[in-house]
Amino acid sequence: MTVVLPTPEPAVVARFASGDENALVTLYRQAFDGLLAAADEALGSDLTHYRGKVAYQAMLEAWQTRERFQNPTAFAAFLEEAVRHEAAIQKRKHATLHHRHGDVAAHIAVPQVDEAVRILMDELHAPPVDHAAAVEEVLSAKRAHAREHVERVAEKPKWLRYGAIGVVVVAAIFGAQRFLDNAGSEVAVDRALKGENVQNLTSGRGQRGTVTLRDGTRASMGSETRLSIPEKFGGTQRTVALEGTATFTVTPTTGDRQSVPFAVRAGTATVTATGTVFTVRSYPEDKAVYVEVTEGTVELKDRMSGTVTAIKAGDAVRFITDGTVTPLDAMARDIALAWTRDSIVFEQAPLRNVVPELVRWFGIDAVLADSSIGERPVSMRVALNSSGEATAALTRAADLTIAFGKDDRLEFHAAPATKAPKAKR
Repeated sequence: MTVVLPTPEPAVVARFASGDENALVTLYRQAFDGLLAAADEALGSDLTHYRGKVAYQAMLEAWQTRERFQNPTAFAAFLEEAVRHEAAIQKRKHATLHHRHGDVAAHIAVPQVDEAVRILMDELHAPPVDHAAAVEEVLSAKRAHAREHVERVAEKPKWLRYGAIGVVVVAAIFGAQRFLDNAGSEVAVDRALKGENVQNLTSGRGQRGTVTLRDGTRASMGSETRLSIPEKFGGTQRTVALEGTATFTVTPTTGDRQSVPFAVRAGTATVTATGTVFTVRSYPEDKAVYVEVTEGTVELKDRMSGTVTAIKAGDAVRFITDGTVTPLDAMARDIALAWTRDSIVFEQAPLRNVVPELVRWFGIDAVLADSSIGERPVSMRVALNSSGEATAALTRAADLTIAFGKDDRLEFHAAPATKAPKAKR
């Protein structure tokens, strides 16, 4: 994207991050023309009428994750990425509509800045939809209908037997409905996490940070992690998907959300908790899900078999794809989750696996230049505050030397054999 958004004043960004709506309005006004231009470029001439919607969505996403912005540069970079993301969504939607219905006429007006600000603020202050009340209303109507039916049958003795059968049928229907509701909720979550408007929060190599989700839950993300947030997160469901690793400090469910627990999907496992602190790790190469509970309790569910395992504070487990759940000893816990204590640990790990981990956690550009030494065992513990100390520790632990290859890439080589000194005559 060649359009560069203006970098706002640090003081305004700080107020924005703290939740100041006046700062939100100020930043939206300042960035509005730039957002429209960036959206126009990302959308192309055929979809330029969507640029107002893209600008709105980008600023709304920034507000929903406002606590992550510690400086103006990060704020501007987020808006640029959000514009690209929203423009891609609109392109996919348009392509789908065009495929189904042919040419779709452009009819979306692009608002002026005052109208755009009003629309955004109206969205922020709109009363939440009480989904629980709506569901209860439907269930109450069903119960009332069943009760009236039974009463009508009871008025006619000759139909008493058939009325009893009817009550049994109604009970069976309600039982089946509960089963279908449980299955349906899983399907609904699947669809929500695969929806076009899912929000993906990502950390790159060497990056760690904390974000606050829309329900107030804080997620401290490790390096190379993606957290997927459904569009309707915080309403009738609070389930996110994780690839990578993160620690969650969950906001307890209260009031209208009392029956909506917080859950994390990782692989084929779902970790569910209310008012607790826990860590989940699930990188693709792990072929397992690791869970450590710091406060409270969680339930680990195997979505393939339905088996549920309770994990209490102080415990950590490994879940593999066949449904096996095993406790982690102190060393295994350190290897999987020491990043939460600002370090990474290796115990007799193959060198070929260690180098990618250093790349992940320190953001360095490095390779193992000699594959023949990939099986060398490495045991070491390194702090996450210095890539230089980490690479030095690796050279000592695995008897390596460092060279600089193309584009200053670090290359790890086997250290040359030391010649034995000649004996003195």
